[in-house]
Amino acid sequence: MSALARRIERFYNRADELAALERAWSHPGCGLMGLLYGRRRIGKTCLLQRFCAGSPGEPPRRHCYYLADQTTAPNQRLALATQALASLPDPAIASPDEIAVSWNAILHHVSSHCGEGERFVFILDEFPYLIEESPELPSIIQSWWDREGRDARIMTVLCGSQLSTMEALGEATAPLYGRFDAGIWLLEPLRYDDVALFYADSEQHRTAQKLLMYGVLGGTPRYHAMVDTARPMAHEIVDLLLRPGAPLENEVEFLLGSRQIRESAPYNAVLRAIARGATQFGEILGQSGTERGRLSFYLSVLQDLRWVVRELPFGETSARRGLYRIADPFLRFWYRFVAPLASERQFADPDVLYSERIAPYLADYMGLHVFEEVCRQWLRRHGRERLRVSVRADGRYWSRDGRIEIDLVAALAEGGHLFAECKWSEHSPVGVDVYSHLLAKVASLPDASWRAGPRFALFSLGGFTPELEAMAAASDGQLSLIGPADLLPG
Repeated sequence: MSALARRIERFYNRADELAALERAWSHPGCGLMGLLYGRRRIGKTCLLQRFCAGSPGEPPRRHCYYLADQTTAPNQRLALATQALASLPDPAIASPDEIAVSWNAILHHVSSHCGEGERFVFILDEFPYLIEESPELPSIIQSWWDREGRDARIMTVLCGSQLSTMEALGEATAPLYGRFDAGIWLLEPLRYDDVALFYADSEQHRTAQKLLMYGVLGGTPRYHAMVDTARPMAHEIVDLLLRPGAPLENEVEFLLGSRQIRESAPYNAVLRAIARGATQFGEILGQSGTERGRLSFYLSVLQDLRWVVRELPFGETSARRGLYRIADPFLRFWYRFVAPLASERQFADPDVLYSERIAPYLADYMGLHVFEEVCRQWLRRHGRERLRVSVRADGRYWSRDGRIEIDLVAALAEGGHLFAECKWSEHSPVGVDVYSHLLAKVASLPDASWRAGPRFALFSLGGFTPELEAMAAASDGQLSLIGPADLLPG
């Protein structure tokens, strides 16, 4: 096994993204360019490493990988020139300084030395750092690409973590517009069942613990790779998040800084308010202590970062009914549990803090904030195979008067709607009463068209009573029950 392959043994899913990279690699033409972006720690570099490692049993693909840092443009060019010469040597060039004189010289070296056989992969990672020092670089790449890059056997990938900067590269007014013929890929967080693969061989993590780790660390693969799956979940949460000097102790501060947010205090205040249950604009304003005129801006930035989403009731179009929630489970857990313990964590026993201030509230946290999203992911991924339904749109529903709340409503491509309740009932099975309550709520919905030919689903971590299972078996598919073995089979 190559050194590159050994570095990425714990690599899960990303099948669609790998397939897209493989399609571009196998394209019969010459030059192709792609754009890959996503938040930090989400696995962009690992994905590119896996792609460059090639198929099992085959040698790694020829490539030049350059990870930019925040330094001066001359230093960046020298570092890239060094990588380019290491990947594509030329006996006539004695030193990287000879081609580090300009971006054009480096790019010309790559396209003129990549050869005519197997395609060469040229990766510029953390590309926004290069643009900061050389704003003209996208125009230089455009000129190089149109002049010689597209005619070479080369696959160029621009990669980065600053979402707005990377998205702007593909806009119609940008120099590189129309050049990303390999594809534009936004790397999303892992889904809950992909996260569970990190714990597949662990005797310490049953279904509930695997879902809890998703609720604590979210869909960021780097965080789960830090977990020692041979140790109990509680010990790992304490060691990763609560002890002074823990590996993730300063992660949120790092994430805020990496987004070039100059003053993090108001963003921290807004996120903490939402994590405490403030979901409406006025509630967030009162709890965060921010200025009314600035709060809209802070919320807009957090939505652009995909840290906060504004959720509308299913079927609603009026933005005035929107509620704010933290989209990322790791940030939600941090601001709900870890941030309020900032002072105590410096002096108190972290194991005691966890057992007294976190563990008793985890079931409520999962039930209120995480399990509904887990069920939504399951329905989107397995609905067609397991329930024979195709989801066209889905969301949570709450009535204007607050009397009716339904955890999950889905419009089906086959017509009609599916209504679901999601119960984090680890130690008690769901019974007929939950189903009866759901039927009553659906019967009270104001839109009569939603009640035509409805389907129902109940999700429960604790399983179901025999009476409810018998009722579902006799319902001719109208009622589906999704238990722990369905959520994480095997």
